Amino acid sequence: MSFDTTLSGFGASLADIYQRKMDVVNRGYAGKYMGEVVDHDNSIATWPTFDCIGYNTEWGVPILRQLLPTVERQRQTAAQLRLIIIAFGANDAALPNAQQHLPIDRFKQNLDTMISMIKSPDSPHYNPQLGIMLVTPPPVNESQWKQRCDEKGDPMNRTAENAKLFAHAVRTLGEERGVVVADFWSRLMKRAGGDGGDNKLSEFSTDGLHLNANGNHVMYELLIETIETFFPEIHPNNLEMDIPNFRDLPSQGFESKLQFPLLKK
Repeated sequence: MSFDTTLSGFGASLADIYQRKMDVVNRGYAGKYMGEVVDHDNSIATWPTFDCIGYNTEWGVPILRQLLPTVERQRQTAAQLRLIIIAFGANDAALPNAQQHLPIDRFKQNLDTMISMIKSPDSPHYNPQLGIMLVTPPPVNESQWKQRCDEKGDPMNRTAENAKLFAHAVRTLGEERGVVVADFWSRLMKRAGGDGGDNKLSEFSTDGLHLNANGNHVMYELLIETIETFFPEIHPNNLEMDIPNFRDLPSQGFESKLQFPLLKK
């Protein structure tokens, strides 16, 4: 859903602002929402999106092992990941009656494993140049979500309190591992008025969990602000276009200006 243009998906908004500068690669394993890898000089990976039919961290760990380039592969290609945005928790925080449920300690352990894949020198995927951003899961609007469950004939399988606990676990892990955390849960609660009232949260969600256009805009703003604060070197305002604007091309000898940086290496 992060690339759903009808919902102003935050992934689509990121891809738009980074066009001709960096590729935004979405790996939201929720059945169908995934991007394609495109060779470019640099890229940002957003993974996964928030989706009730999506994966939890237990399934995410073996998938990430296949997606991250090995140290050897990093040496062989000029294209490099610059930032990975990991947004798990919405599914792990499901109640025990749901397939995606995980105990909070296991959730935290799995996230820690993902971080170690990138930060541990012993990891075959070690990449000290790759920035990591964790994102806390969104709040749950119980009245909306109950209505959705009732319509599908499912038992109530998410609560606001559990979502809050999992968001706290992400913040705690970020502090323990020295990893940047974009606190989406707190940002959305603040926009909803601070008390998490269902009526206010409903302005940002399609069903009590998944983001509508308003919710996606809040997420997009948070991600860009976090990049500007902690990863300023890859903020779109600080990056040049891969090839110049046509107005900046000389009338002669323009061929050298039209060489993609990746192909020059």
